[in-house]
Amino acid sequence: MSAPLSHPPSTGSAPGAVTVHPAAPPGEPRGWAWGGIVTALGGLAVFVASGPLWPYEDSDIADNARMVERLDGSAMWWVFVTQVAFTAAALGAAVFGAGLRRRLDRQCPAGSLVPALAGLGMLLVAVMSLVGAGMGTEAFHNLRMADDTDPDTVVGELAQLGTYGWAWAGLLLTAAALVVAAFRQGAVSRWIGVASLVFGLLLLVTQLTPFQYMALFVGVPYLLLLGAAFAFGRSRRLD
Repeated sequence: MSAPLSHPPSTGSAPGAVTVHPAAPPGEPRGWAWGGIVTALGGLAVFVASGPLWPYEDSDIADNARMVERLDGSAMWWVFVTQVAFTAAALGAAVFGAGLRRRLDRQCPAGSLVPALAGLGMLLVAVMSLVGAGMGTEAFHNLRMADDTDPDTVVGELAQLGTYGWAWAGLLLTAAALVVAAFRQGAVSRWIGVASLVFGLLLLVTQLTPFQYMALFVGVPYLLLLGAAFAFGRSRRLD
């Protein structure tokens, strides 16, 4: 009579139990986290490059021709810098979003929407950063040919360049997802949840009022904080 075959223990869970993905291996590469830092630094570069594009006095605002006259020959190159910086920010956001989703997939309960929403939020940031970069093309060439271009067109393009790229409402999804991940699911440390709640509320103010360009002063430090936390965290839960 043959011995009964042995079977591995069942890995199924009891009805109603929450299944949690295993934690990421301690040696897993964290290069993706630098995408958040790149996005933040790209935003800072846009801020620096935008300064010379607004050399106006309050009395100039009613006269677009005078506003264009105040721009010197370097203006088009500052526009070019913003285009490059926004492109870097967009690519960094896409990489950071993909890595964050993978990281949360391993820590959040199976079937949770948190990883997908966190990644989608960064994808939306990437898209709007590309929109900001795209605004630089026409602005560059119109500044290059400023003598042959309607001043109203030039000033309108510069105004859009300083706003469209900062429609970062998508980052609200990432912040909200990390709040849930921290306080409901224990997937990240609580201090990240607190930071996400604070920065998320501040970002909400910029996106629901006519001051969307102020997302620069909220989103940039937030992404620097997140990028550094996930890149240099000393433990799997700290990052």
